[in-house]
Order: sequence, then structure tokens, then C-alpha cells
Amino acid sequence: MFILLRLLLAHFIGDFPLQFNKIYTLKQRGLLGNVPHVLIIMGSFIAFCWPYLNIPGIWGFILFLSIVHLFQDSIKVGYKGFKYGFWLYLLDQFFHVGLIALVLFTDLRDLPKPSNSHILFVALYNDNLLIVYLIALILATYNGYYMIRSIKNTILKKMCSCVNAEKWYGMFERAALVSVFLLDKYIFLYICGILLLRPLVFACCRKRLSLNEDFIAGSEALMSWAFAIFFGLLLFIVKRYFM
Repeated sequence: MFILLRLLLAHFIGDFPLQFNKIYTLKQRGLLGNVPHVLIIMGSFIAFCWPYLNIPGIWGFILFLSIVHLFQDSIKVGYKGFKYGFWLYLLDQFFHVGLIALVLFTDLRDLPKPSNSHILFVALYNDNLLIVYLIALILATYNGYYMIRSIKNTILKKMCSCVNAEKWYGMFERAALVSVFLLDKYIFLYICGILLLRPLVFACCRKRLSLNEDFIAGSEALMSWAFAIFFGLLLFIVKRYFM
């Protein structure tokens, strides 16, 4: 489980925060266009497996994940309307996670923690709760943004635009909601305070930030809160019962 969590975090970092607009545009060109993205994914895997790079099996598994990722994303691009396609997106991510989980069926699953835990960097690397928190944070923020757009476009059949202010506020809001689940007390009060900020921001900054009505529409706000609280609750359960 130790190495699995780090591989998952590496994947989500490479597939979300490090998938810049330019990288995303290149992906539309097919197999060769996906190479820069996959190299970033591979680099992320290597960075999060740094204590074990002397083990040939780690390199083999990273290479396997990277090659499959290359072909999987290339095939996905070939489907018409893949952008913001909710079901295709879910299938794509489940397949990525499933492949990474194959590490549990190899000898790599028993890799020990680095022993120099007195060094701050190593201590942070060894902290499973921190790794799970970062995974939940990315899933709630970047993944949450994509899923909200894809649900509205694919399921609700509502093509929608989202200005940068709305995108980044939603990500900040979900990050804050997930983070409060690390606390032991007054979680409900903090959640209420964060939820009340959205209508307040809309009332005070609507014209300045060019906010759309969707910003406070029921579906937009409820989906943003639902994703954040869902991943926050998962984080709370892991923290309470597994750490």
C-alpha cells in the first residue's frame, strides 16, 4: 500500500496540475502529441519512486504504466466528443487507477519506507496521511472542476462557459472544504463558513470578476460542495480509522 499511494499521487499530479493547456492541445494530435504528456507522467512516477530507483522492477513498472498511458490517451482522443465526456472520463481514470493498482500483485508492494525519517523531506515522503490528503485535494479541485463541467455537458445537456475567476474560486472552495476534514473539532462550523462565502463573493465581486449566474446556481454550487465534501469525508475516514 505504501508504494501504491505514492504512484497514485504521482499519476494525479501528472494528469491534472501538470497537464497545462499547451500539453492538452498537443494531445489532440494523436499518438505523437501525447508524448510530452506521458513524459511528464513518467517524470512524476520517477520523482515519487526516488528511494527505489536502484530496483529494476520499479523502472519496468513505470515504463509499463507510461506506455499504456500513451496508447490509452491516444485512443481516447480518437472518440468524437471526448472533451468533457463524463462516462469516457470516468472509464479512463478507473482504467489508469486499476493499472497502477497492479503493483499490489508484484513484489513491489512490500517495499519498505526510507529509513532516514529524521530528515524532513523523507519524513514528509513517509507520511501516509499527507499523501492521502494531497490525493484528495487534487481529486476535489482539478478533478472536481472537470467532472462538474462534464456532468453539466454530458448528463444535464447544458453547454456552459466558465470564466477563470469561477474556475479558480471553485477550486479554492473545494480545497478549503477538503482541508477542514483534517481537523478534529468544529468541522461543521468551518464548512458552513466556507459555503456562505460563495453568495458573498457573488454579491460583492460579480461585475469585477465577470461572474455568471451559474456561479450561484443550485447545480453549480451543489456539485462543487458535493465533490469537496465527498472527498473530505473519505479523507476523514482514512485519518480516523486507517492512520
